[in-house]
Amino acid sequence: MTVNSRDRNNKVHVRAILLGILMMPIHSYWISKIEAIVYKGGGGSTSSLIWTSVYNMVILLVIFRLLERWWPRLSLSRADLLAIFAMCNIAACVAGHDMIQILVPLIAYPQWHVAPENEWDQVLLPYLRDGVTVTDRLTLSNYFVGESSLYTVQHLRNWLMPFLCWSGFIFVLLMVGLSLNVIVQKKWTEVDRLSYPVIQLPLQLSAPTRSFLRNKLVWAGTATSGVILSINYLHRIFPVVPYIRMSYELGQFFTESPWNAMGWTPFNIIFNYIGLGFFVPLDILFSCWFFLVLFKAQVIFGRIIGFRSLPNFPYSYEQSSGGYLALGIIAIWITRKHLRNVVRAIYGRYNGSDGREASSYRMAIITVIMGVSALVVFCSYLGMSAWVSIAFFVMYYLILLAVARMRAEIGTPLHDLHFAGPSTILLNMAGSRRLNHSTLVGMAQLWFIDRAYRSNTMPHQLETFKISERIGANYRGFVLALAVASFFAGPMAIWAMLNHSYGIGIQNAAPVNLYFGYEPWARFQSWTNNLTTTNVPAAIFTFLGFGFTLILMVGRMRFLWWPFHPVGYAISGSWQMNWGWGSFFIVWLIKFIILKYSGIQGFRRATRYFLGLLMGDIFFGGTWTMIGIGFDLW
Repeated sequence: MTVNSRDRNNKVHVRAILLGILMMPIHSYWISKIEAIVYKGGGGSTSSLIWTSVYNMVILLVIFRLLERWWPRLSLSRADLLAIFAMCNIAACVAGHDMIQILVPLIAYPQWHVAPENEWDQVLLPYLRDGVTVTDRLTLSNYFVGESSLYTVQHLRNWLMPFLCWSGFIFVLLMVGLSLNVIVQKKWTEVDRLSYPVIQLPLQLSAPTRSFLRNKLVWAGTATSGVILSINYLHRIFPVVPYIRMSYELGQFFTESPWNAMGWTPFNIIFNYIGLGFFVPLDILFSCWFFLVLFKAQVIFGRIIGFRSLPNFPYSYEQSSGGYLALGIIAIWITRKHLRNVVRAIYGRYNGSDGREASSYRMAIITVIMGVSALVVFCSYLGMSAWVSIAFFVMYYLILLAVARMRAEIGTPLHDLHFAGPSTILLNMAGSRRLNHSTLVGMAQLWFIDRAYRSNTMPHQLETFKISERIGANYRGFVLALAVASFFAGPMAIWAMLNHSYGIGIQNAAPVNLYFGYEPWARFQSWTNNLTTTNVPAAIFTFLGFGFTLILMVGRMRFLWWPFHPVGYAISGSWQMNWGWGSFFIVWLIKFIILKYSGIQGFRRATRYFLGLLMGDIFFGGTWTMIGIGFDLW
């Protein structure tokens, strides 16, 4: 098979989906190896543009073009290639740092670490339902210690039911997100004409012409990031090679009170953030680093005033969670007319929709209703109250809609929302005292989808629909590819994690694995040991974040001069923005200078350089990562 340079059939073929299925376990294997077991050069699944997917797409492109001379009939259209890219994205998200890499340690940890000190044999294990965890001690021993194999009858038998239960849960979870995207895709990909910065590099690399790769600025950008990364990777292997410093800790310069309240404040130069950030609107780039500085100022202000009764002031996570919920509601509000047309199309009352489109909407709505119902039933089996499950998933998909819309509109490189998802909001609002014990046990088991919001498939699904619109392909072929990927992603990701774990042993792998198992149950223990009522300060700051985001949106709509963007505020209170704000400041300054002195033409010429910067980060950084892991160089 090869990529047909003439795009004679720009649609997704069955052979491409089959090839994507073959690529997915390889992708899951490497993501798990890089991020969970070795934990070196990781972060691929947590990025907006997943470097392993781009890497694999280009390898396929090169191989198939070489084979074209001998087997021209076995060609892949551009749509085929990008469908495989989309399927790899789904595989990476599910196998990634914020999903399966948390789930597998989570379901194994309590049975192995039960002890008289934690009393889990009384307060936890009796509430864990059959089929969702592993109870056999020998199976768990080999999982934690290693030097064994997953492929024994005992191991396979004991993991079978958890494997099937959680694979089914993940499939339904992804299909609900896919169906929501089907409902909004026409508005968000065709009518609104959003920019979708994340798909720019894959589109350029898969183009039938080679004009992009002949551009000198592309290779200048590739050389910039590639050379610097290569020097620093060589330094890790040969310390005599000089190191180019890419990170600075600003907190070390503020050692006296109240300024030392700002705490950890790194200034990092991250090529991925800079490359993608160049396509982010200037007001959002400004808002990202400005609101991060504002959050730091709030911490210093709290030290000056002496808010000892508010130890978590300024509650930046809670402000961010309120901001994300507001962005989700804003996304629905600006789509309200389209949603009315969807309902009218289903009942045959809208002339602007054909029969196939109405059928797609009907199937999507049925899937959402049945899928959410299935998720609530499963969570009820876990022990959660129905109202808690419904509230959880309403907020969960509201946040995902916000993430999908912000990725489509501005292409933000990060949207983590660490430790501020639905479970945290529910505990802050209701308190653990008002939730029954089994609900707390069940909610702890959802930590793998609620800890952070980086490895999520919904924005990738929506970007895939935009890809189909940009290349003029029928999006239904991409829907099929994404649905198939959603079915296989969970089983392949769980297999990859277990395969690695039984070989090396979780306690011998990267420490993050044990921590991911410990963290949700430590939270559960804190909920039950210290029964709480409503956390009034946290609830107030959540509402403040919600309201302030709405105010920022109104200001942006009413005043042309308004410099602050609600997305910048919502994402700036998170852990990852603290890590990457320096890169946002750098690219904001560069873009500001280019637009001021070179105008829009200068900006368009410069886009090639920054796409090259991304290429260098992906291909040089990715190659060095795999060499280092393959030869155990660090």
